[in-house]
Amino acid sequence: MGRKKDSAGSLLVFGDLNVDVIGRVDAWPVPGGEGLCRQLELHSGGVGANCALAVAAWGIKVRLLGCVGQDRFGDLLLDTLRKTGVDVGGVQRSSRSLTGLLYISVTPDGQRTFFGSRGANQFMDPRQVPDSSLLSFTAAHLVGYSFLNPGPEKMARQILRQFHSRGKWVSFDVGMEPCKRIPRKVLRLVPQVDLLFVSSEEAAVLTGQSDAREAFLQFQRAGVKEVVMKLGKRGCLISDGGILREIPSFAVRAVDSTGAGDAFTAAFLQARMRGWSTLEAALAANAAGAAATCRVGAGATLSDVAGTLRLLRKRGEKGTWEKIRSQILSRVQTMRGF
Repeated sequence: MGRKKDSAGSLLVFGDLNVDVIGRVDAWPVPGGEGLCRQLELHSGGVGANCALAVAAWGIKVRLLGCVGQDRFGDLLLDTLRKTGVDVGGVQRSSRSLTGLLYISVTPDGQRTFFGSRGANQFMDPRQVPDSSLLSFTAAHLVGYSFLNPGPEKMARQILRQFHSRGKWVSFDVGMEPCKRIPRKVLRLVPQVDLLFVSSEEAAVLTGQSDAREAFLQFQRAGVKEVVMKLGKRGCLISDGGILREIPSFAVRAVDSTGAGDAFTAAFLQARMRGWSTLEAALAANAAGAAATCRVGAGATLSDVAGTLRLLRKRGEKGTWEKIRSQILSRVQTMRGF
């Protein structure tokens, strides 16, 4: 796939950059037991880096803000991002902590369990980011993890304020840990953004509603402008013309779900920036999320636009979804570099 840019505009992404150490185990061990892996794999990761890499793969100009340590892991992340077309001019380096590091255990069903630390992500310094450096971007994307620490939170709120003061839109991907640790802050924040990404599990924690549709409606009643709810294997839930619609998923043989939500988010964002309809954006995002589960790891491996398009070409639907699927493929054919 090419990396040529088109007239879709540019995206500023602010979020975590991590190194993921991934180990595939046959089964989750009992407490005190062992879960030996045949091998460990090293990948770029973090919700900010994952989203930026996946957005860039769709041919959108993207700049990443964040923070890594003064270490080899930070070198690895920045090198990977540069090589895949992400502008890392906004990534700071801190001596206060190592680069964020996660160990991810993946079981045969593709489910993953995380252990680790956000490390240097906690020490983003907004004083090093002049307002003028934010003004050239069409839209911004924020993540919930940035609101766990004072420095990153100040940066995120600065972005939100600056973009809205100029009539630009801001999207927000919640994340499970912020839902558990700062639910009230998240609930106060979500009506302030223009596009909210939230999983059904995160929504249940925030709203107390186990039913996805009820949780979706609760967000709408709270004043959230637009909600995109990720349903995992079941696809996603959106509002189209005031009607709740569950967008069909794509059946694949999943090997690792790490970063699938980030691939979903990136595909939806690029569609929004190109002016696609909500139904087109949601179906493309479902395909991207499904394609991401067919590969081990996140980061650069999420950049599987070709795999996303293969899923869209294979699908045979009738009526509305067949028409939307055809529209997406037709749009992609007109995009430079694809």
